[in-house]
Amino acid sequence: MNILLVSQHFYPDNFRVNDIAKMLTEDGHRVTVLTSLPDYATGRVPDDCKGKKNRRIIWNGVEVIRCFSVARRSGIIFRALNYVSFYVSSTYRALKMDGDFDLVCCYQTSPVLMANAARAFARKRKIPLFIYCLDLWPESLKAWRVGEKNPIFKIMHRYSNMIYSSADCIGITSKPFTEYLKTVNKVSEDRIVYLPQHSADMKLNPKIHKESEPYVFSFGGNIGSVQNIDCIIKAAAILSGRDDIKFEIYGDGSELQNCKALSKKLKTDDMITFFGRVSQEELWKCYENTDAFLLTLKSQGVIGQTVPAKLQEYMSSGRPVIAAIGGAAEQIIKESGCGICVPAGDSEALAKAIEDFVSNNEKYSACGENGREYYINNFTGRSFIDKLTQTFVSLTESSEENQ
Repeated sequence: MNILLVSQHFYPDNFRVNDIAKMLTEDGHRVTVLTSLPDYATGRVPDDCKGKKNRRIIWNGVEVIRCFSVARRSGIIFRALNYVSFYVSSTYRALKMDGDFDLVCCYQTSPVLMANAARAFARKRKIPLFIYCLDLWPESLKAWRVGEKNPIFKIMHRYSNMIYSSADCIGITSKPFTEYLKTVNKVSEDRIVYLPQHSADMKLNPKIHKESEPYVFSFGGNIGSVQNIDCIIKAAAILSGRDDIKFEIYGDGSELQNCKALSKKLKTDDMITFFGRVSQEELWKCYENTDAFLLTLKSQGVIGQTVPAKLQEYMSSGRPVIAAIGGAAEQIIKESGCGICVPAGDSEALAKAIEDFVSNNEKYSACGENGREYYINNFTGRSFIDKLTQTFVSLTESSEENQ
C-alpha cells in the first residue's frame, strides 16, 4: 500500500508514530509522513530545520515532508499559534501533494485540528480516511480548563464532530472511548476499532532487592496536569521520614517546576529526585535500579478513562506496577495481575500501597512476569502493526468495491 501518514509530531520528537511509520515501511509499504517542524521536546525549531532546510528527507525508508509551524516555545499564545499554523500549512500542502496514495491515516493527538489535512486529502483523492484517536475532542479541552459552556468548547465540539464523522474508521486506544464517540460525536460503532498502543520491549534484568538498599519507585514520561504527579508527591509526604523508600521521576513538562515546588513545600526533597528529560537508552539503564513503577492519572471525565502508553512500557519491563488510576488502565492492571491499583488521585491509598509493597514484597513476586506476559500477548509492535494493516486492507478493499 501507498500510505499518507499525517501527524503534527514526528522524529526526532519521540512519539510512537515513529515506530508505526518505520514498521509499515519494513513490511513493504510505502509511507509518506506529513508533519510539522520538530519542536515538541524543546519548544524551539532546531537549527538544521530553519530557513527551509531539511523540509523533505528520507528517514529509515520513510519520506518525511515538513510543513511550516510557529515554534511552541512556552505559554498559551505560542501554543495556539503552533497549532493553527500547522493546521493551515499542512492542509495547504496536502491539497498540493502529488502521488498515488491508497489511504490516508491521521495519528491524532491534541488538538484535533491536525486531522484537517488528512480529511482534506482523503476527500480530494476519494480514498479512505483512518484516524488513530489518542486524545478525544472536545473532551481534551477540559484539561485546559475550558468548560462546556465556553464558546471555544462549543465551536470545537462542532468541528470535532465534523472531523470524526468524515473518517471511514477510527482507531481507539481505550475501550471507553467508544461510548464518547457514539454519544458526543455521533460516530456509529461499526466505524470504531479498538487498537491499543504498542510499546517497545524494555525487558529489564531481574532485580534482587538488597536489604541494605531502599526500595526505588519510578515514574517516567510527560509531567503535565493530567499525569497528576502531585499524587505521588503527596504520597511521599505521607511516608516522610522513611529511609527505605525512594522516588525517581524522569521527564519534563508544563508542571515540572510546580511539582518541584510542591516537593520542596512538603519537604520530600530527600525522598524524591527529579531527573528531567533523558534519552530512552539512558532511561532504560536507570530503570534497572527500579523495584516498581508508578502510574498516576487524574480522574477527569473521559480523560480519566485513557490508558497512558507508559503502562504498556512498564509491563514490558517485568517489574510490578503501582497505580492511582481508574478506567481502562485499572481494568488492564487487574486483568493482567501486574500490580496494584488504587483510586485516581488518592494519595493516602497510594502511600499505603507503596508501604505494603515494601513490607510484604513477596506478595508481588509474580506481578512483573504477569505484566510482561500480558504485554507479549497484547502490546508488542508486531501485534499492533498486524491489526493496523488488517484494518487498512479492509478499508481499501471496501473503497474499491464502492467505486
